Amino acid sequence: TAGSSSHPEGRTAVVQGEGADDATPGEARPAAEARVPVQADPVREAQLRRQREAATSAARKKRRDGDRERSGLRRSVLVEAGVAVVVLAVTTVLTTTEPGRTEEEAAAGTSASAAQQQGPVSLNVPFDTGGKDGKGTVLLDVDPGRSGDNALHVYLQGPDKEPLDVPEVKVALTLKAQDLGPLTAPLERISAGHWSAAGVQIPLAGRWTVAVTVRTSDIDQVTVSKNARIG
Repeated sequence: TAGSSSHPEGRTAVVQGEGADDATPGEARPAAEARVPVQADPVREAQLRRQREAATSAARKKRRDGDRERSGLRRSVLVEAGVAVVVLAVTTVLTTTEPGRTEEEAAAGTSASAAQQQGPVSLNVPFDTGGKDGKGTVLLDVDPGRSGDNALHVYLQGPDKEPLDVPEVKVALTLKAQDLGPLTAPLERISAGHWSAAGVQIPLAGRWTVAVTVRTSDIDQVTVSKNARIG
């Protein structure tokens, strides 16, 4: 019939529209995959936990170090303040006591020096005239050992430390700094090996040269000398 479509008998027409699936005839379309929940990874969780713990520990350490530095600074300031107080106290004590101690030491030194100068002067001088029994030692004492009147005692000893008797002994004193002398002392024989002089005048204090002449025979004699502070 006109205006109508005729199809062969026993066949069915398949019309594909736009957007239809390109599936092969007779092939079944696969079903949509179901969403499977993601399971937690224990290794990853442990890593994250360690990272969080490390960050927390670092923050605590930073705060603790800051507190320690501030505490150390406070202790340092306190120690410095204490040292300053001690130094100030010691300085004050030394400042107030040093002049007195210096005066005491000066006075003690002056007294000791005066005592030394006022004490008797003793000399020990060996001699050798070169002759028989010409060796010995002169022991000389100046008493009181200061300017003014003094007594001289001269002792002669042989090598055996026994008194040595000789024919003659002389003593002369010279103060070279003042171009004074020689001043002779009038010695007298007191006993074997002992000679003495009284009232020997020493006009000035100073470093005197004491010369002793010993004669052991008519031709053997020697002069020995020694310096001594007198006065």
